[in-house]
Amino acid sequence: MHPLATTTSFLLTLLFCLHLTTSAPSNDSNNLSNCSQTFSCGTLKNVTYPFTGGLRPSHCGPPEFGLTCDADSVTILKANSLSYRVTHLNHTSQTLRLSRSDFHDNSPCTLEHTNNTLNNSIFLIDPTLETLSLLYNCDNNSISSSGLTNNRFSCDINGDTEEVFYVINSNPYNLYSTRWRKIECKTSIQVPILPRTSNGSLGEVLKEGFDVSYIDPYSADCTRCYKKHPGGYCGFDAQLGKPICICNDQLCPGKQKSLVFKNLCPCEPYWGN
Repeated sequence: MHPLATTTSFLLTLLFCLHLTTSAPSNDSNNLSNCSQTFSCGTLKNVTYPFTGGLRPSHCGPPEFGLTCDADSVTILKANSLSYRVTHLNHTSQTLRLSRSDFHDNSPCTLEHTNNTLNNSIFLIDPTLETLSLLYNCDNNSISSSGLTNNRFSCDINGDTEEVFYVINSNPYNLYSTRWRKIECKTSIQVPILPRTSNGSLGEVLKEGFDVSYIDPYSADCTRCYKKHPGGYCGFDAQLGKPICICNDQLCPGKQKSLVFKNLCPCEPYWGN
């Protein structure tokens, strides 16, 4: 290769790296305030990292932990197409109790024929929970011979009556009738529920919710942040998809490189070694 071309290529690569490292992260590095604030809503008080919401801006934690407080002072966690009510939160044990918002009025009827949408690498469902399956638009003959005729209720959906069946702790597609015929239903959803200790209605059981433990995937990065910058706060740059370390409402001193370009430039770890 011609020496001039080699030099030009090197200079372009260097300028590209300098642009990336000086432009990251995408947050306004002079306006990373309020991560010392806590989130409070209804019965939940003084919620901190990794959660955000209320007085805690989105740069104060990973996007999966964003909370909102609705008009009834109920804490809401949104995950893809579903929203969940957060009725308990324990920072020490890193556990939550959640219930699907579409079941909040003590009714087992819902328009959301969707299984849980939680990220199972971050929110781990308690393995001791039971599973409630709701079966929609089922074949009457297979239901009649399955013994589930008593597990039936009706829902008024947009003026139409919908017949729904339910089963607990069984895979509905593995339930066979006395005629060795599978139950045939067009749609089913599975919802985790707490082990039954009372004879509450189906709607009350769904409203009570289920327990999950949560994991911060960036806890090791936060530990480095706190160790290198005592008094700092762990935050997150959602655009670049990486954690950041915040000191006095701005980026802590030191190189905080983007994960996206770490293979293109000789970048150091987030906050050095």
